[in-house]
Amino acid sequence: MKRNYSTRLSLSLILLLIVIPLFSSGSLEELIATPTNSSLVAPKKVDTISTDMEALGRLYRYVDSIYIDEVDKEKVFNNLASALIASLDDQYSFYVPPSEATSYMEGNTGIYGGIGTYLNKPSPEKKDLSDPSSYMVTIISPFPGSPAQRAGLLAGDLISHINAEKVDDLSSYEASMLLRGEPNTQVTITVFRNGTSFDLSLMREKISTPTVEGNVIDGDIGYIVLSEFTPQTGEQMLDSVKKLVKEGIKGLIIDERNNSGGAVDGAMQVANIFLPAGKTLVTIQGKKGSNRDQRYISTGSTVVPKDLPIVLLTNGGSASSSEILAAALKDNGRATLIGTKTFGKGIVQDVFKFGEGYAQVTTAHYYTPTGENIHKKGIEPDIKIEDIKLEESEIPAYEKLMTDKALSVFADNHPEATTENILLFSEQYTQEGINRDILNILMRNEYLGRMPYDDRPVGDLVFDNQLKRAVEFIRTGK
Repeated sequence: MKRNYSTRLSLSLILLLIVIPLFSSGSLEELIATPTNSSLVAPKKVDTISTDMEALGRLYRYVDSIYIDEVDKEKVFNNLASALIASLDDQYSFYVPPSEATSYMEGNTGIYGGIGTYLNKPSPEKKDLSDPSSYMVTIISPFPGSPAQRAGLLAGDLISHINAEKVDDLSSYEASMLLRGEPNTQVTITVFRNGTSFDLSLMREKISTPTVEGNVIDGDIGYIVLSEFTPQTGEQMLDSVKKLVKEGIKGLIIDERNNSGGAVDGAMQVANIFLPAGKTLVTIQGKKGSNRDQRYISTGSTVVPKDLPIVLLTNGGSASSSEILAAALKDNGRATLIGTKTFGKGIVQDVFKFGEGYAQVTTAHYYTPTGENIHKKGIEPDIKIEDIKLEESEIPAYEKLMTDKALSVFADNHPEATTENILLFSEQYTQEGINRDILNILMRNEYLGRMPYDDRPVGDLVFDNQLKRAVEFIRTGK
């Protein structure tokens, strides 16, 4: 399971957006500014941080001197760091202690055992019993071909229990660790959707998601799936676009559905491929007086013909850096957005090493080229095509379908991954009370999950209504 570190900034890059101070737990004084004393200088404003840290230091030393047992100073340090960042009441800011640092970095590489989904969970201190999303795990998006996607989990689904353990008092990191595990081991989650709960048992798999996949569909249309943004995404995208243009494509579809973000620079590199020089890509605004404000402009290194029509597919799982790219191309008139409204995460985080752990802290808002702050609002598509969704009335039948393992049983008996077999399955189970479109997608995902990753077809022009509409737009211009 990969945790949602959307719009995280790569530690390997040196960007104007990133500050990576290296602190040591051994010297508190290094974190405290020393005021200059001079009778010629007017009295300065009280440094609250210094005053508070001195008070905490005195408390720490006093407790250490009187406590009956030996104080675990490493634990105290990590708990103080965690509490400090948790007090920001920001679900995207957190501290990763040394014991979890390795797993955290493994998560950022994208290779681990899990069910394959980006997730988010507010701090337990923000629990509001009237709002389940404040204390349950929210699925931002499932990975393509992952156990989570094959089981029909959707962006916006909530998880209330993992292996029968309530997640209310868990941090986002702790919840993600429960979902992870060795491949071929089982994890049971309780899904909360539209006021109804149901259990799903999923088999963990090795999760490794490439960020760019490109191919030609429908004869002469380029189709590129962007699953995540990394520092390498721009170069990967450039290679893929060059290859497709050489093949004489008549249009290009970029699929950002369920892409929860990643490195900001990756999104800007991709946008730069399609825009002429001098176009605003994004504006970053940090804390007032922090001197972190930046406006990023395209350099004009486009390799795509100006008249090549481009469609960008989005949905509620398109977040953060995905939204930066979507806004850059939409606002500059270079792409048409088709699908549903994006997630609405318009803030940026810095990641830096602290002691032997890591801290992630929200440091800035970003604004679209037209000056919009899309945080908690999202970006509306130009052409709205609704996602295929499971209705509340269908959940009991869906739960039974999964409990009976009907998908895998059918695939065992009909091993050929054909359209005919998918339609046969949905015809047989429609009377169970589930929309046939849902059944087709579930069966298609079951077949895809059984294929080696490299053998899976790119694009589904039979059952994917949003992709079909994108092809229609490329062909007709409307």
